[in-house]
Amino acid sequence: MEDSKKFSLNMTDVMGLFKRAALVGLAAGLTFVAGGIGGLDFGSLGILVVPIVAVALDSAIKWLKDNAKPVDPPV
Repeated sequence: MEDSKKFSLNMTDVMGLFKRAALVGLAAGLTFVAGGIGGLDFGSLGILVVPIVAVALDSAIKWLKDNAKPVDPPV
């Protein structure tokens, strides 16, 4: 993997940028859905559906955060 020169981006940098942007967007979308799940009305199934969906969304958000490799700062 080539390092890019100062004030320029190579294809590796661009791909990393888009990958991180996609992860952040997906995590933000899941957080938005998780925040509104408590206000939905599922009737008598709400007692069963809301906790399952909440746990699934929380697991997805944690999975996204754990799989994102930390980026070392430039030297």
